[in-house]
Amino acid sequence: MTTYTITEARPKLGDIVRRAAAHEQIVITDHDRPIAMVVNFSDWEDMEDTIAALRNQISRAQGVQPIQHEEAKRLLRDAAAKAAAQ
Repeated sequence: MTTYTITEARPKLGDIVRRAAAHEQIVITDHDRPIAMVVNFSDWEDMEDTIAALRNQISRAQGVQPIQHEEAKRLLRDAAAKAAAQ
């Protein structure tokens, strides 16, 4: 995993995005604090799917009726968009 400060990343954005497209995870920091990660979009979707599946398994183990997979993906995407907007 490669790390760049915001200042370092700015002129290298094209290269960073291409590297993420090749499945490399890039962390962006601000004052030595990780604030963002650039990842391949399909990798991100796979992570979302895995999280949704694990949440459903936990719900089943707790006796809770799980939500449908597509609904879980929608909720995760909505939460990510809301977090990104803050």
